[in-house]
Amino acid sequence: MRYFKFIFLQLFFLLELHVCLAQNDLPSLKGKNILFVYGGTIHSPKESADLFVPILKAEGAKVRVFDNFSVYEDEKLMSETDLIIQAFTDFFTPVENRMNDKQFKGLQIAILKGTGFSGWHGGLGASNKVNQRYQFMVGGQFVSHPGGITNYKVKIIDSKDLITKDISDFLVKNSEQYYMLVDPNIKVLAVSEFMKDTYHKSDSLKLEKIDYLDIDVENEIKGSVMPVVWKKYYGKGRIFYSSIGHNLSDFDIPEVMNIQMRGFRWASEGKYLKKGNIITPIYKTN
Repeated sequence: MRYFKFIFLQLFFLLELHVCLAQNDLPSLKGKNILFVYGGTIHSPKESADLFVPILKAEGAKVRVFDNFSVYEDEKLMSETDLIIQAFTDFFTPVENRMNDKQFKGLQIAILKGTGFSGWHGGLGASNKVNQRYQFMVGGQFVSHPGGITNYKVKIIDSKDLITKDISDFLVKNSEQYYMLVDPNIKVLAVSEFMKDTYHKSDSLKLEKIDYLDIDVENEIKGSVMPVVWKKYYGKGRIFYSSIGHNLSDFDIPEVMNIQMRGFRWASEGKYLKKGNIITPIYKTN
């Protein structure tokens, strides 16, 4: 069943590629050098590579796959790379396998010079959780997924952007709705609202007897609207992020996979297209 599912997804995106190539204003991954870096113990890192790498190659990309961060130290390879796709959540990962300062520096320099950086869910938004510069580079950081496994609606708020153009609002079922800290200057393309009356799971926890990492009591956040999909620049590099993707089955939703692939294409163009101004501050002074 899984084999047929992968074949279906690849056929779907070959069709999507045909549509995209028919529109001159949409970029392509054809001929692009891509690094797919995966790891960690959650969010199906190896399975993510198994799913996406064939799709990327079918579009004509040259893809190299690595299961650790050491590739970020290879200055020559990084300089030749157009796009880095990262699926590496470092929660529960041994410290020695997490991104170290030297590896982050190599990644940062490559992005500043125009290499794109993209991913989804914890693979980008919950990776290198101790490095604030990394979080600033990505544009946001995972905080919590209130309510655990839940259903939520994703609303497209920018229907003119090439990444979300002609895509309608959609529902994500049985997945995690991320609550994040975000850079107010990212260009937000899609959002979700927290609809439950309350996310308090217990009012009687004796906090002094519980390790702070295990406390699972959130603020009442009903009605808050959280960015789900965004893009930004970091130097010349393009960053694209989507918080959807706790389960690989999330990508069975055509809108989710379509947005993710379009985001990859946009992020891969940092070395070839002129940098634009996409800062869209929420709070304006005039």
